[in-house]
Amino acid sequence: MASRATASPAGDEAVVIGGSMAGLLTARVLADHFARVTIVERDTLPDGPDFRKGVPQARHLHVLLSSGRKIFGQLFPGIDAELIAAGAVPVGWPRDVLWLTTRGWCERFVTDIEILSASRELLEWHVRHRLAALDRVRFLTGHEVTGLMASADRREVTGVRLRARPSASDPSAPIEALAAALVVDASGRQSHAPDWLARLGYERPAEERVNAFLGYASRYYAMPADAPADWRALFLQGEPARNSRGGGLFPVEGNRWMVTLAGVGRDYPPTDEAGFLAFARRLRAPLIYETIKDAVPLGPIHGYQRTENQRRFYEKLARRPARFLVTGDALCAFNPVYGQGMTAAAQGALVLDRLLREQAGEPAGLPQRFEREVARVNAAAWLIATGEDVRYPTTEGGVRNLQTRLTQRYFDRVIGAATRDPHVNLAFINVQQLVAPPTTLFRPDVLIPALLRGGAGPVSQPPAMPRATTPPLDVAQPAAT
Repeated sequence: MASRATASPAGDEAVVIGGSMAGLLTARVLADHFARVTIVERDTLPDGPDFRKGVPQARHLHVLLSSGRKIFGQLFPGIDAELIAAGAVPVGWPRDVLWLTTRGWCERFVTDIEILSASRELLEWHVRHRLAALDRVRFLTGHEVTGLMASADRREVTGVRLRARPSASDPSAPIEALAAALVVDASGRQSHAPDWLARLGYERPAEERVNAFLGYASRYYAMPADAPADWRALFLQGEPARNSRGGGLFPVEGNRWMVTLAGVGRDYPPTDEAGFLAFARRLRAPLIYETIKDAVPLGPIHGYQRTENQRRFYEKLARRPARFLVTGDALCAFNPVYGQGMTAAAQGALVLDRLLREQAGEPAGLPQRFEREVARVNAAAWLIATGEDVRYPTTEGGVRNLQTRLTQRYFDRVIGAATRDPHVNLAFINVQQLVAPPTTLFRPDVLIPALLRGGAGPVSQPPAMPRATTPPLDVAQPAAT
């Protein structure tokens, strides 16, 4: 990737709709190519790492996969160290995790894969704080985009129409115009881009949804002084044929555990104290329940149920206006239980940066190229998320045919081998972490062990920490912001 200091702006202004993580990462890339970048955000943004209404999923477990962590470091040099200093916790995968896979407990191999565990508020605040320090980036908060501006022939988008969000004191704010050389929609699952295109005389993109009807319930707990030193995180997956419930317990800043419980097929975890604990107790293993039953809760239990996989096929439109593109969850959203969203957004930002450099910053022919390439980048995450979700008979959407069943059976054997074989394990984790494509799991060095040893009996007990490991965790308190 080119040095971020050498790029020069080639346009006047770019507008990013939405201060989502995808929007923030997109704005960072655009700041190298435009004289000014405006992020239009509906919320009034907090002055620190605090919750905001526009990110309801923030109250639940968030991890930054290893590939996403690397890209964040490329876009914001030194941010990894900043996040760790503020309390974010590196977690070696699977070294530091008691991981109950669909095929039993995974041995705890030492790899160079490390995820970063932190609250969404902390991650977003540090990215937003870095962006706010850039002269070319400005935030226009408390405003919503109502539509696109276009040239007389409607072949190019020339900006956005927006207004201050209605309030009790001003329920009918006037519509304003904001001109731009490029408009990027990063407004998330609720994107109005299909409607905006229809108003300009273009087709709406086709959509696909795969919904496992998975729901979350999450809560913070204080990490006790005598917390187990043999592991840093617990990750208990469901098993489609027997128990569709799962859960995770991960360390985050502030010497806390974030505990998220999940159920598929509308088997939503309760948000009351007794129901939450009872749900945890009935997971495939009682470890999360045993860990939190006497722990001190920090705040209420929050539920969340908007978890369907959804993608819009903008890349297949025969006609579309120039200078307008869609990214992040507005383009392709995944079931968040697989932790892929922020990393997929980061990968999309790199695609945008590369294409703008190849086009010397000229955005006119960018949308078609960008959305074709991002569709290919997102394909692996989509396959992982939907491939797992269609295992459940209650899932709506997705493909269920002989090829799907054969692929699922093969992946079961890969997972079975990965719980015991360090080489297969690393290959499998690299696919999970979006480091390598799923096709790598069909190489002979993975295929042969999977076929020969993937059907062995599961590891029945949580494995011990391997010898070659890091010292026990000493979680830092968050740095002052």
